[in-house]
Amino acid sequence: MKSQGQTISRGVVKIGGAKGNKYDDLIGEMAERLRRGERWVLVHGASSFMEDLSKELNIEPKYVTSPSGFKSRFVSKSDLTLFRAACCLFSVSLVNLFGKFGINAVPLYPPDSISAIATRKDFLRVLEGGKVRLMRGNYSGYITSFVNEEIYSLWEAGAIPILPPLAVADDGEFLNVDGDRMAAAAASSLKADVLVILSNVPGLLKVPNDANTAIRRASLKDMPVLENYALGNMKRKLLAVKEALEGGVGSVIIGDSRQERPLNTALDGKGTVLCRDFMEAAV
Repeated sequence: MKSQGQTISRGVVKIGGAKGNKYDDLIGEMAERLRRGERWVLVHGASSFMEDLSKELNIEPKYVTSPSGFKSRFVSKSDLTLFRAACCLFSVSLVNLFGKFGINAVPLYPPDSISAIATRKDFLRVLEGGKVRLMRGNYSGYITSFVNEEIYSLWEAGAIPILPPLAVADDGEFLNVDGDRMAAAAASSLKADVLVILSNVPGLLKVPNDANTAIRRASLKDMPVLENYALGNMKRKLLAVKEALEGGVGSVIIGDSRQERPLNTALDGKGTVLCRDFMEAAV
């Protein structure tokens, strides 16, 4: 595992869109690393921006739960338009923050820039009242391939790429994709040294809301055990972890975005550190 004092050749950070994240602190420490010659990609969510826009327009969001326990927002055609606007607002705010530190940040937005190719999940199997039913008209998808040429070009130009959770289907349709899995796809494509997933929790917890029960180190072989502790959105984060490690990423850290220096804190091992194999991985 890399510590904050070590140089990282290629890294990916995923920051959630929820309120309470330390964006200024994160951008500041990423700027320090970029000036040292490290290469990073920043993937972001858009949840708080989406919630704010929905409130302004009096739109009631619809959340659904899959039979396997994944909770997500149902994305209709009109929701997708709103989601793209929310992503744009967040990306612009991040570009401005990087600019304060003298760093050129470039959002990669489809259709001008295409990074993730996805297949649309036109209908979702959802659990309602103890029964499974199909909901059609969904505009989210799952990533099938990732194009990294533009990322390398931006790195060569000294810029940091910013990736919103947006993909393009084979027919050119825009799709909402999961931000954690977007980060995993990017990290796998780039063969990153590390993927850092920052969220408003101190890692994977054995007991909900008890930071003292955080799992510190684990490996791919521990995944069946880890899944027993994952609740809510953590289920999807673990799926992203698995995809990243199987895709060749050196290590994945689930860190706390509320820390004063969230990236360096995560790289120092204060979170849940997962690798393909540990000599003594303990759950």
